[in-house]
Amino acid sequence: MNVISKLLFGGAMAATCISSAYADAIRVSMTVDNSYALYTGSLTNANTFIGTDSNWQSVETYNFNLSAGNYIYVVTSSDKEVAQGFLAQFENLTQGYKFYSQDAQWQVMATGLGGTAPYTGSSSDVALLTQEILDANAGGNASNGWADFTAGANNGASPWGSMSGIDAAAKWVWYAGGNCNTTNPTSGGCNAGEWLVFRIAAAATPDNPRPDSNNVPEPISIALLGLGLVGLVATRRKSKVN
Repeated sequence: MNVISKLLFGGAMAATCISSAYADAIRVSMTVDNSYALYTGSLTNANTFIGTDSNWQSVETYNFNLSAGNYIYVVTSSDKEVAQGFLAQFENLTQGYKFYSQDAQWQVMATGLGGTAPYTGSSSDVALLTQEILDANAGGNASNGWADFTAGANNGASPWGSMSGIDAAAKWVWYAGGNCNTTNPTSGGCNAGEWLVFRIAAAATPDNPRPDSNNVPEPISIALLGLGLVGLVATRRKSKVN
């Protein structure tokens, strides 16, 4: 194997190793009244369907790995009766951070679209969600971009009761748009400009709640940098021999 081949092989191995090491272990425990679908993706698109549920009386827990530049997207919808809300805790097990649904690490946007939300993970659903993410990034949707949500009562409050699997410190939240109560949009049936999408960055920290993933180095970039350094060292060594 010649020097160039060795460097390319080493770079590929570095990319593989760094990509694996750079991904953080994520755990999300959540429920939505009335239903939701969970996706992951980048700042500009959804690319992986994780799961869906339409029974708010149960809490689902999902475990997966995400690189620092990725996002979690929760597509939500209410039945527009009695109450509605998003209740969750997000844990970055690698970094040791835990955030609840009411924490500033989360954002929400209202699509203003009626009809069926993209809950199936089909290619058409992924494409629709991606388009709405792009619209929100540009500020062109019903909420004029990604917005703040409004917190309601803690886990354990009526009409839901205690949701096992989520800490009591977590609060039900919703977007106070449309005809929802602006003080507590989780109370009383309403239409907030649904369907809605909540998101959180994998790289979110207490000091940097909403990092711009464009500024987070991807594993392949780090690997290419390493490859360049290896090449530089090899060139210097060759110069010394000559």
